[in-house]
This record gives sequence, C-alpha cells and structure tokens, in this order.
Amino acid sequence: MKTIAFAALALLAAGPTYAAPTGDSADWYYPQWLAEAPHAPAFKVRDTVNKYGRYAAETNTITIKDLIKFHGHFCGGLVEGATALKVAFDRLYPDGIVDRTDLAIASSNSACGGDVAAYLTGARARFGSHRIDPALKESDFVVRRISDGKSVRVVINAATYPHEVRTQMRKIESGKFEPADIDRFQDVQWAYARKLVARPAIESVDVTDDPVYVWPDSACKPLGQRRDNDYKSVPEAK
Repeated sequence: MKTIAFAALALLAAGPTYAAPTGDSADWYYPQWLAEAPHAPAFKVRDTVNKYGRYAAETNTITIKDLIKFHGHFCGGLVEGATALKVAFDRLYPDGIVDRTDLAIASSNSACGGDVAAYLTGARARFGSHRIDPALKESDFVVRRISDGKSVRVVINAATYPHEVRTQMRKIESGKFEPADIDRFQDVQWAYARKLVARPAIESVDVTDDPVYVWPDSACKPLGQRRDNDYKSVPEAK
C-alpha cells in the first residue's frame, strides 16, 4: 500500500500531463469551413505609416485568421465580437475603410470580446480609449468616432445567441464538470460560429445609433497620452 501511495504522490508532484506539441503545421488553428464561410467578417483598416507619421496611403485587411493569432485560439466569442463590430463599422464607415486612429470603444472584460475590441479599433486601455464596462455583455460594444463623437452600440440579438453556450460555460466555471463537458463546449461554440458566418452580420446584430450611454471611467490609472497618431494629417513637405 505504501508503494502505491508513494507512486500516487510522485504523479501529483509531477503535475498534469498534456499531449506534446507536434509542430507548426500550416493553418491548423484555422478551420477550413471558416476559411470558406461566405460571411466571415473582414475589415479594411487605415493607420499611419509610422510613429509620428502621416496617414498611410495603403490600407490593411484584418481577417478572423489574424484575430485568432492575436487572441491565441479560435472560439465562438471571437467570431461573435467580430460580427458585432462589423455592423458597427458599417455604420460609422460606410465607405468600408475603418480609421483605427480615430476610435474609442467600450466592451465587457471578456477575454475574447475585449481582444477583438482592441485589435480591430486600435483602442488601448492604457490610453483610455478602450473602456471596460462590467454592465456590458460579452457581445455588447459601444464604438465612438473620436473626431466627431458619432457612436453606435451593437450587440448579438437574442434570437441568434445559443443559450447552451452559456449553460456549458457556467457548468465548467463552477468546477463541477466532466472532461466531456470541455469537448461539448467546443462543439456548441463552434456551431454558434458557423451560424454567424453563414449569413450577413446585420441579421445577427441589434444596432443603435448614437445610444444614450455613459462612458465609464478608465480601468487604468492615467499612464500618459497617446501621441503617435497626432501627426497623421500634417501636409507633405514642399
């Protein structure tokens, strides 16, 4: 019995075991069905050419694939946030080019939604342009164009959101779950993502123009003013 007990203690001391990574096979994290989805959000964005630089003459296109690399994994929340913000940007930038030098956003503290908010808008919590609001849901965003104050609020509509996603999430977070629940959660959130990218974003999103919204105080103490976009409109040298 002592031998068995010591063996068990040794296993515990060694910590949990996980499958070893198999290498960097191309696009393993990016499902083919997502790559081929007819309405996977993509965003044409405008930035500056360098620090203290003018507007760049060219735009960049951000895709879900880019968001996955930034966020660290593919999940329903990533597609959910991108879908909601696609509708917001369509309202704020009907020409299809999102100016990431001119945006502020409020989001929940969701790991997924918060990362999508920061990446797509260029807003930063440390500069006060990304505000964290606990009153907002995971798919709920308020986006403001800084130059003129125009704002929109977007949220995934109730008819689209699958309640089993939240049920499974709460079960896992309670600590009372089985390993199969982890797999089930992936299945239901991926099914949710498939639903979102199979139709135009506006069909999944409620949008309010110029909402009545009180922006919360910044979650970060003042850490200085962002200056690298201040020179974007300086005329060309003669």
